[in-house]
Amino acid sequence: MSHSQPSFSRIAIIGVGLLGASLGLALRKHNLARTIVGVGRKDSPSLDTAKRIGAIDEAFTEVAPAVSDADLVVLATPVRQFVKAMQQMAPALKPGAIVTDVGSTKQDVLGWAAEHLPKHAHFVGSHPMAGSEKRGPEAARVDLYQNAVCIVCGDGQSPEAARVEALWQALGMSVVRTDASTHDRWVARVSHLPHAVAFALMNAVSQDPAALAVSAGGLADTTRTAASDTQMWLDIFMTNRMAVVGAINDYLNHLSELRTAIAHGDEPRIRTLLETAKSSREQLKRR
Repeated sequence: MSHSQPSFSRIAIIGVGLLGASLGLALRKHNLARTIVGVGRKDSPSLDTAKRIGAIDEAFTEVAPAVSDADLVVLATPVRQFVKAMQQMAPALKPGAIVTDVGSTKQDVLGWAAEHLPKHAHFVGSHPMAGSEKRGPEAARVDLYQNAVCIVCGDGQSPEAARVEALWQALGMSVVRTDASTHDRWVARVSHLPHAVAFALMNAVSQDPAALAVSAGGLADTTRTAASDTQMWLDIFMTNRMAVVGAINDYLNHLSELRTAIAHGDEPRIRTLLETAKSSREQLKRR
C-alpha cells in the first residue's frame, strides 16, 4: 500500500537494530512518515548504518531530543531497556504523542508505560510477529513485516490504537487485538517456547562435538533460532517468566510421553504421537 499523504509527520524509532531499521525502511517505502529519526548508542555503528541504508533521516544518541517533536515513538530496543527510554522521553513528549513498541512481552511493558509515561501521551502495545536470528541494521529488510501478524494490546476503541493498527496494516500486516495477559500466554507457546527448545537442544547436542561434526540440515533447521540475539532473549524470558515456564512444562510432558513410549517399545503409541504432530504441522503450513 502506498500513501500520498504520510500518516505521521515525524516518527522516532528508539533502537535501530534489525527490527527498528527494517521498520524505518518499510515506513519510507510506504510513505508513512515525513521524517524518520533513530536513536542509538554513541559507541555503536548502528546509527551510521541505519542512516546510510535509508532507514532514518536523522540520528540521535539521546532519547529526549529525538522524541520532542515526534507524533509517534516506537520502542525497538531489548524489552528491559524500555523503562529507561520511557523515563527519558516522558518530559519531552508533546501532547497527543503516541508511543508504541515492537517488544515480545506485554504485561510488564504496559505496566511500565502506565507508571512512567505522561498522561498527555498515549501508549499502544504492539508486537509484530516478525524477525530473524540475524541482528543489526545491516540485516534490515524492507519486507520484514510484510504478510506477518501484528498483535496489538490496548484500548481498541481509541483513535490512537486505530492509528497504530492502520500503520501496521499499511506495512502489509494482519492485526490481531487482545489483552496483555493473553498475548503473553500465546507468544510463550508459539515463539518463546520454540526458542527455548532451540537453545536447550543446541546445548545438548554440542556436548558431543564428534556427532555435531556429522550433522545435516535437520539440526540446522531446528536450531536456527539458537543464533538469536542473547540480550533480546534474556529480556524476553525475564519479562514473561511464568508463561514461558508453563509452556516449557507442557512441552516436557509431551517429550516425556514420547520418551516413555520409545523406552517401552510401544510402536502404536509412538506412531500416534508422530502422526498427531504431523497433522498439526500440516495445518500450520496451510495458514
